[in-house]
Amino acid sequence: MTTKAILRNFLSVCALVLGTSFWVSGQNYSVAPLKDFLQPNKDKHRIILKAIEDRTDLTIAQKLVLYESEMSKLKEAFRTARKTEYQSKEVTLSVEKSCTSASSGGVKDCGYGTVNAPNSDMYTRTDWIKVIGTNKGTTVAPDGSSAGLKMTVAGKGRNFGTLYATFRYKPESISTLVDKETVDLFNQVVL
Repeated sequence: MTTKAILRNFLSVCALVLGTSFWVSGQNYSVAPLKDFLQPNKDKHRIILKAIEDRTDLTIAQKLVLYESEMSKLKEAFRTARKTEYQSKEVTLSVEKSCTSASSGGVKDCGYGTVNAPNSDMYTRTDWIKVIGTNKGTTVAPDGSSAGLKMTVAGKGRNFGTLYATFRYKPESISTLVDKETVDLFNQVVL
């Protein structure tokens, strides 16, 4: 078998396998792990405690109020940075869909090629999808959890297209995740 024939066979197999598959681009949609924030916030906590302990002009009640105020600022700084981090994350996934017919009459419906959000906290919208190639219709799940590309072919022939869908974190998920992470992180910080 010649190199050209081997390469042609390999490409045919790849096209068949990729016909309805999807891939995740090299984009990283994950946020930094909480452990990355632990030591810097422990250090800031230590500085806050030391500064308040050194204040001889305050009563214990005033020191507690000052401590709570400073910790609230520290937590809010984390919350703001973490929210911004989630909002900046996205990933573009794709699905290829083809449809081939050997019959000269009628329309062959090959259904949808679908791509799903990488996790339940992410979603897509109609304006975040695009199709390259044949587009016989697109769909986005009501909750944004998936997007699909419909493929049909009329008569003899083949249609082929690729749908690209960008997924981002849902605003309500960001709030829930950041609230939970703030509690988890600062429970460890004050230990």
